[in-house]
Amino acid sequence: MTHEPIRCGDWRSRGTALFAGQFLVRPRARSDESFLGYRLRVADVNGLSNPNWLECVEKTLPKTHGIARWCPYCLAVADRYWREEWYAGWPACLTHRSWLTSTCCSCRRTLRWKQVRFALCTCGAPLCNVKVDDFSPEILRLIGEQADSNTDLLSVAERWNLARFIGALARFGLQGKPLKKASRQSENIEQFLVTTGASLIADRPACFDLLDRLRAPPVGVSNVPLLPEVFPHLLTMLRKRLDEAERCWMLNLLDAYVTDSSRNVSSVLWERKGVAGRAGWEPGGRQKTRNPAIATVLAQTGVIVPVRRTRAGRQKFVISRTDLQSLQKAQRSLVTLKTAARYAGMSSRRIEALAKAGLITSTSTRIDKRSIDHLLDSIVGACARDAPALDDPVSVADALRLYVPVEASAVFFDRLVNGNVRLVPTRIKMPMLRQIFVDRCDVAASIRVAVESGSPLSIVEAARRLGIKQEVMYHLVNIGLVKTRTGKLRRRAARVIEADDLLKFTEQFAPLLTMAKAAGVSPRQAPEWARQSGVGLITGPSVDGGRQYWIRRPAGVDISRGVIPARVKD
Repeated sequence: MTHEPIRCGDWRSRGTALFAGQFLVRPRARSDESFLGYRLRVADVNGLSNPNWLECVEKTLPKTHGIARWCPYCLAVADRYWREEWYAGWPACLTHRSWLTSTCCSCRRTLRWKQVRFALCTCGAPLCNVKVDDFSPEILRLIGEQADSNTDLLSVAERWNLARFIGALARFGLQGKPLKKASRQSENIEQFLVTTGASLIADRPACFDLLDRLRAPPVGVSNVPLLPEVFPHLLTMLRKRLDEAERCWMLNLLDAYVTDSSRNVSSVLWERKGVAGRAGWEPGGRQKTRNPAIATVLAQTGVIVPVRRTRAGRQKFVISRTDLQSLQKAQRSLVTLKTAARYAGMSSRRIEALAKAGLITSTSTRIDKRSIDHLLDSIVGACARDAPALDDPVSVADALRLYVPVEASAVFFDRLVNGNVRLVPTRIKMPMLRQIFVDRCDVAASIRVAVESGSPLSIVEAARRLGIKQEVMYHLVNIGLVKTRTGKLRRRAARVIEADDLLKFTEQFAPLLTMAKAAGVSPRQAPEWARQSGVGLITGPSVDGGRQYWIRRPAGVDISRGVIPARVKD
């Protein structure tokens, strides 16, 4: 049991005059010596076997009714005495980094002052032989000069009291004054409380877990509770039990807990008072951003946060200042579909296809420009450095406009990002699609997407799927290599190509440039190479005035792997 320290130091100047009788030896009281310890020392040096024979003439000084506690290491030295801090301070010796004791090692009794003979127990056992517990690593870190960053502004005494308070909360909870309960327990309860609190102070997630355990059961599930409802009497305890620095540390912990709880289902609303002057806050803890503006931000970003409804019907959004600033930053990067299309240099339908495929981020009505920048940066990162020149280059922007259909956009961009298509940039500092080039043959191989059998395609769409120009496709249709029929596209009549007919055409015919590239022949030498190799030209500039040479696929030719039969090579 602890007592209030003696504030009056006059008794030390009076010395042995405090006791009735005459003494042969009159030791002087030390500046930090306790009165009851000085009484034991006077009796010991004067040969009194029982210090209770000494009668104190000052009735206001402490009586010998309490429990004595001591440090065995301090009583083991020659110049030993009982210190005042053992009587009125912490149950610990900071000099020897150990806990005090009240138990005799021989008779196992908890000794009171009447049972102590300065350095001996009434049973004759030396008090310095008692084994005590040394400080744990958590306590050493608590009282060390290099404390944790979250308690470096607190003194050692403030850290100790704070650890004791948190340990009492962990041991006894919020009901029934935990510190008062702790004072009624045995002396060893202080060791348990401070050790528990020291480990919690150094671990903020553990403090959050403790607060989760201390939460009162929710009254209703439809409304976000206030902090005083979740932790009843806690703020009152902080005001009465802790000083200003310790209370400020606990309030900051609660503030961090409220911020952390706003990101999960167990949200808590706390309009903290006394935070005026902080950036972005008004007196009373309210943010300067009004509720309608917060509602607009949440609606545009698609984020859902807990809401508390007051009795007057007003809404209070449970969102931290940091999260709100992040959402406002994200809101500024959200643009409409048309604005995003102009920003990326693509059509609106293609932007929708990329958003649907998850390559760019979007909400219900807006597109995130940051995701477009990230996609372009990924394409630039996949560009080859010091790569040889392309045989038939075309910019990615022109490839999208001429060859890549909207439904193949996701597949095409995915191959670009993953590096499956060789890209050659002109200026890396400007990640624009017009400055990045790709081979036309690679474009044609990248945009082959599955088409339902029997679905009609327009001539323009067929040209995109084959990766050729529309003029070449119209020429193939006009000379009868690709079959067409009159069909209906959307709401108009037009010539259409069946997907099966287009597939048969690609199985029977191939561009001369593709086979020449597989054989390692340049585009300029491809026609002469075809004549010398005996490859028949079906259409082309020198055959029927077409814009591109086409040949019939020879048997055994695997163009994708560059395998050319010997008879064709010869």
